[in-house]
Amino acid sequence: MDPVPSGMSSASPFSAGAQKVWTIPAGDPFLVQFAETLADTSELRDNPAALSDDLIYVPNRRSARSLALALYRAAGETPILPPDIRALGDLETDEPPSGAEEALTDLGPPLSPARRLGALSRLAIKFYEARGETLPVKSALVAGRELARLLDQAALAGGVDWSELPNLVDDADLSVHWQDSVEFLSILTKHWPAWLEESGASEPFDRRLKVAEAVAATLIEHPPKGRFIIAGSTGATPASQKLMWAATKLERGLVVLPGLDLEAPQDSWRAMANEPDHPQHALAGTLSFLGLTASDIPAWPGSDDPQLYARRRLIHESLAPATRTADWLARLKSLSGDRRPRDFAREALAGLSVIQADDEAHEAMLCALMMRQALETEGRTAALVTPDPSLARRVSAALKRWDINVLPSAGAPLGRTRAGSLVLMVLNWIEDTGDPVHLLSLLKHQMVYVSAEAVSYFDRYYMRGPRHWADVADLASRFDAITDQKNASRHTSVPKEATEAVRPLLEFLATAAALMDGHRQQAEAIVAVVDQLTASDTAAWTGTDGAATARTLDAAMEIADLLQTGAHEPLADIFEALASTTTVPEDTSSHPRLAIWGPLEARLQSADQFILAGLNEDIWPDRPAADGFLPRRFREPLELAPPEARLGLAAHDFAGLATATDVTMVYSARRDDAPAIASRWVLRLQTLVRGALGDDTETVLAPPPGCDPRPWADALTHTEGARDPQLAMPRPTPPPSARPKRLSVTRINTLQRDPYAIYAESVLRLRKLGAIDEPLGASARGTAIHGAIESFAELQLQDQTLERLEAFVERDLVRAGQPEHLIVSERASISVATQKLFHWWQDRADAVSKSWSEAEGELQIGISGEVFTLTGIADRIERRADGTLSIIDFKTGGTPTKKAIAAGFEQQLPLLGLIAEANGFHDVDKATTSQLAYVGVKFDFSETLLVSTSDEASSMIQSADEIVRRLIHAYSHEKVPYLSVPRIQLKSAYEGDFDRLARRAEWAGELDDG
Repeated sequence: MDPVPSGMSSASPFSAGAQKVWTIPAGDPFLVQFAETLADTSELRDNPAALSDDLIYVPNRRSARSLALALYRAAGETPILPPDIRALGDLETDEPPSGAEEALTDLGPPLSPARRLGALSRLAIKFYEARGETLPVKSALVAGRELARLLDQAALAGGVDWSELPNLVDDADLSVHWQDSVEFLSILTKHWPAWLEESGASEPFDRRLKVAEAVAATLIEHPPKGRFIIAGSTGATPASQKLMWAATKLERGLVVLPGLDLEAPQDSWRAMANEPDHPQHALAGTLSFLGLTASDIPAWPGSDDPQLYARRRLIHESLAPATRTADWLARLKSLSGDRRPRDFAREALAGLSVIQADDEAHEAMLCALMMRQALETEGRTAALVTPDPSLARRVSAALKRWDINVLPSAGAPLGRTRAGSLVLMVLNWIEDTGDPVHLLSLLKHQMVYVSAEAVSYFDRYYMRGPRHWADVADLASRFDAITDQKNASRHTSVPKEATEAVRPLLEFLATAAALMDGHRQQAEAIVAVVDQLTASDTAAWTGTDGAATARTLDAAMEIADLLQTGAHEPLADIFEALASTTTVPEDTSSHPRLAIWGPLEARLQSADQFILAGLNEDIWPDRPAADGFLPRRFREPLELAPPEARLGLAAHDFAGLATATDVTMVYSARRDDAPAIASRWVLRLQTLVRGALGDDTETVLAPPPGCDPRPWADALTHTEGARDPQLAMPRPTPPPSARPKRLSVTRINTLQRDPYAIYAESVLRLRKLGAIDEPLGASARGTAIHGAIESFAELQLQDQTLERLEAFVERDLVRAGQPEHLIVSERASISVATQKLFHWWQDRADAVSKSWSEAEGELQIGISGEVFTLTGIADRIERRADGTLSIIDFKTGGTPTKKAIAAGFEQQLPLLGLIAEANGFHDVDKATTSQLAYVGVKFDFSETLLVSTSDEASSMIQSADEIVRRLIHAYSHEKVPYLSVPRIQLKSAYEGDFDRLARRAEWAGELDDG
């Protein structure tokens, strides 16, 4: 037989002479049982107005809504006049009971969170200014939040005498760091009280406590007509304890505690009171405040389920104070009564399972699959509870694959909502209207009223590569120049439709940016910009997220005014900081039978199945926040609760959920790509159970047959196919009709080195876009220098001076996007390189009768009955005094070697010679080529003569002709695949443009090692 649960009572909590404090044990559906008893004793079905005079306080607004629904159902789903249900957290904003108004008249107005944060941050800035230092706005906000956290903790402790802090400092031997930190806390001891008095405001928690005291005094002096009930609160705050005390003094008052452990021995309660991380710690403090012990508290009627009783005993024992874990085996025998511990443990664990996931993604999929399975049973409800918002979003996204919409109850961070993200993007953009990242992010926002096609053109043809404009006005005024410059390579051009689409887009942006001129710090101007971009004065400010965004923007402006920075830039930082801590519930409806809750939202809630996920250390429970300014050893003398107090409340939430009828606990073996540790609560439970079950522990804690989601997840992710990396290598073989019939001489080199890149470019028609706002890379730098040399070559001989060459190089580098401050820092290197180039140029002047810059040419070659066109651009072609041609290619990077050319992998110059021999260059008369040369235009200027005679040139050109014909002929056959870098010795140290498309990371490593 099971031990008889103590504290059970058949009496009604609402009968005359009944106890004033009761508890609904962990695992029981708190609100359902409370509502049913309240409805039955009030005969609510027969008298719909029976509860209308009652005042009930519950922990939060979700509990208030759920209690109202539970009462409606307990009344047979008939219309009723509900009681006045309030959330304890809204105590100071609710209308006070009649008679309490006068007691509240002396209290200052409540201090808004924004004003409080702004004032504390401003005091932090002034503190550092007094020391001759500057505190950035972001750091000031962090310091303000830390100070606010200490004030909140002081209020929750019932008040702290900060004036004792200097005495503690004098008696302590502190490091310099802590001495500075404690000195910083003079803001709390001196400046903050003075600011409150000057402003006539009051601290939020202080005001809440004073409101609670006023309400309690009024209730005692003028008892209410109806019942006064505190339900579901652990009494963790002084305000809630004060109201509980008042309820115990009223004739019709009642306190209903959640999950009080009625079976714990008296000596355990003493230990619990001294261990802040124990789940019963807050309740122990409440009982002490009320002058009661656990033996005085009866259990709510109907709380006598034997299975839940066994589960409760096991969970409570697994979370017992550390001092009582040494005799766990003896405790198991005591809990088991006249049965074997093995049988007791099996009964307690019926309906509870523990699952280890591989990582966060696997954990999310397992949770989603279990929630999906719950819908297979008619009317069954399931709830995922996790403190990890990232995991909650992952599960919500995974459920969408089955068209199941379940939104996390905690909502989304404001910065992730439509309206919040838009305003944040606007604030970032107006700091620098020409910033390409912020500009494109804004234009691609779903609420911005612009043509998607125009934005696509703008992104592709104008925003890629290095930035070479200042702001939107500069971008618009240089529109035509940008159009020409961005595509100076001659291989591509901006389509006319792109130009026509982008021009009005730039005008639209210039109009929006102009709205900020002269009043960049005014909220009205920011709102005007948002309205201009959305083409509406309501689009961004309606709905739940719009209203929250408007409030947050007002708060950010209020903080900015208090900080008195006098600059616009911090506003984006302030709004982002507020938005990151503000969550907004989504407006769309969620599934009626599934829910995703955080531990706070799950308090007092019920479901047929609970999935407790994220049960890893530092996730659930979370690691206590470190004190930024207050040494830990000062907390006890100041009567501040230790950081572990939060763990006790979290443990109480966990214990209440873990004792439900059907519970699955889930944790990950890895998190953030590193090994992870299961939650201490899970480890303690497994250790305790192993003492009863031994080797059968894993089997008993496993999900029941047919309910394990891990095989389902494996089935969804399992793919058939060979494991051999040789077979994984892509081998595209397009038909001959799709293969390229035209390539440049540089792409012939690519065809040799990386055929797959040619397939991607010429068959799939893909082009790699430049990065947005990228630094000036080697390719763009080379193009700029080539352009400077071309401009220099077009000058008359008498105008070709060293100064002009340097000026052209600097001008074209700036046009290409090189910041001017970098030009200044490189000026010495540029001067050395241009001097060497200029002297080389002068030395050749007398031997050159005519020259051509950037000469374009092509050659048609017959291959297997088809015509293939070879194209090329020669940087410079010179007609020498003997009538022969010299073909020169300027290199700003590495120069190909003769060995690579002889091997057939670098054919650019010989192929240009082949085109010249065939008279393929426009305006260049046919002549014999006698010289092929690379000129390295960089700090270590160099000239590499590949050949210097007509015979050598002819031999190299003939060899290149044979190589290119053989190569083109080979790739004209449909069975020849375009492989990704088939010769690993030719693989560049850098990732190729199409390596990811070819999935080289999946298969190349094993081949490369071999």
